[in-house]
Amino acid sequence: MSNEKIICITHGRCHDHCIGHARAGSAQPAASIASGSTVKTTVSNVGVAAPSQELAQEVVNVTSNAQVLKDLSVPATAHLAAVLEVSYSGEIPAGGVQVPFDVSGFAKKGDVVYVLHRQAYAPYTWEVVGQAVMGDNLTVTGTFTSFSPVAFMVVNASEVTAAGAKAPKTGE
Repeated sequence: MSNEKIICITHGRCHDHCIGHARAGSAQPAASIASGSTVKTTVSNVGVAAPSQELAQEVVNVTSNAQVLKDLSVPATAHLAAVLEVSYSGEIPAGGVQVPFDVSGFAKKGDVVYVLHRQAYAPYTWEVVGQAVMGDNLTVTGTFTSFSPVAFMVVNASEVTAAGAKAPKTGE
């Protein structure tokens, strides 16, 4: 673990006291979150790294903006759980690349996890590339036609239905 770099997604720099982090530098692709656990994928040609300070601040701004979340159909009660720079080595097929993420480090059964992706070209808008109500396996899949920053937003499923939004299908 000595080669890991921890960057706070709120402050954009290293702080031991921060509760939200993104971590990179380990042999396994992973991003640390508040509890110190990880986001993992089993796709061999997908890389994961910590976001830059600029990107971390952008993600905090985007995920704190009620209108942006509304436009993305993400409930305002969702909280930012992890931020990653995701890369892919290979040719992206026409339908995109499906990347499953193990989110057991910050989601529990019944939670809704949204995978947000910043589009690779100007105006760099954000889109939801995956979402699921967590089942027993705590995995959510994003379908990517380009690779760049990814944010994971989590909301309790009861909060989604209480707000009048329809929860996505269970990711079991």
